Amino acid sequence: MKKSSTLLCFVINSMSAVCITIIAPTLLQLSKDFSLGLSEMGILLTCQFVGFTVFVVASGITADHTGKKNVVSGALIMLAVSALVLSFAPNYPLLCAALFFLGGGMGILETMSNALLADIDPGNSVFMINFLQVFFGLGAILGPILVGTAYSRNISWRLVYQVISVITAAIALWFVINKLPPLPKAEKIHLKDVKALMSDVRFLMICFCMLSYTGAESSGWGWLSTYTETNLGFSVFESSAAVAVFWIAVTVSRLIISLSIKKLNLVKLIMSLAVSAGIVCAAMGIMRRGIFVWIVIVLLGVACSSQWGMILSYGTERYRRNSGTVFAVLLASGGIGMSIVPYLMGFVGDRLGMRVSLAIPALFFMSIAFTFIAIVRLENRGTVLSGRDVFK
Repeated sequence: MKKSSTLLCFVINSMSAVCITIIAPTLLQLSKDFSLGLSEMGILLTCQFVGFTVFVVASGITADHTGKKNVVSGALIMLAVSALVLSFAPNYPLLCAALFFLGGGMGILETMSNALLADIDPGNSVFMINFLQVFFGLGAILGPILVGTAYSRNISWRLVYQVISVITAAIALWFVINKLPPLPKAEKIHLKDVKALMSDVRFLMICFCMLSYTGAESSGWGWLSTYTETNLGFSVFESSAAVAVFWIAVTVSRLIISLSIKKLNLVKLIMSLAVSAGIVCAAMGIMRRGIFVWIVIVLLGVACSSQWGMILSYGTERYRRNSGTVFAVLLASGGIGMSIVPYLMGFVGDRLGMRVSLAIPALFFMSIAFTFIAIVRLENRGTVLSGRDVFK
């Protein structure tokens, strides 16, 4: 019972990662079929990430009343159905609607697989949840490689999503018939706690950092295939492989950093990675085709690797009393970032070109470092700290 449930969490998380990341190489396929500009392609990303955000928040509340198993079962069915509807979408509005629900299914499955795993093995939850991120990375790597191979062989994106629908339906059946071990009662989200947190300037700053990071990261890999194919002359397979390389770098770096995280200063590490990601993003805007492009993609993956988890850890460590509420609000903040920043990048790209639009995620990455300098100043009220002081 415990082993099969743990394996299911790994499979579900990996499937979620596949669905999340294949939108990057699929964007150009959708653009060709529906004659879309960069702004309209950006709206597709926004629809997926808005659905992700809305359903993540809704699923947390619903799980308190109906249980996690029912929520995950519903999400798997929703993902399978929306992938099927997407594959038959005849027009742009239905495409947007299908991506909204597809994103919702992904969001529920990613967050609930983490929550379920923590409940299934509470005595070993820290290790298991970190290990789960490896499976997310594997899915994020595998997805772009498989669809890149399919698209390079002129296999339609519609068939790709039909296959995803069938696989997800099979996972749903497996999950429904699987018996979960007894689960502890979840911590509920209280409105009064949310109001109290929203009046805390430092917490709002942490929320802004989460918004900035997720928005910048999703823009970076979300537009990577489009940028490398249209601006750098990559083939369909190479542009898809670029997303996979990014996620390989993310996954490997997460593993390395997780092994030494207790020896590192969390704030300094977040700031260092944020500044590095901003510089790398800006550098990508002046790159030409060649080995240096691949090096920059790897460096971006390294810089992005652990920021999300560390910002989340920083927030939950500072506000332990209401950890469930803090977790939910920070995830919602991240979802807002994913919903806004990729569209901004597409909007700017339509008017000034994709190279200039890379300044958008670069600025959001940089804003994380400046925000943490401000947070440190608040924590050391009465002492004025510069960036140099923070890094001493």
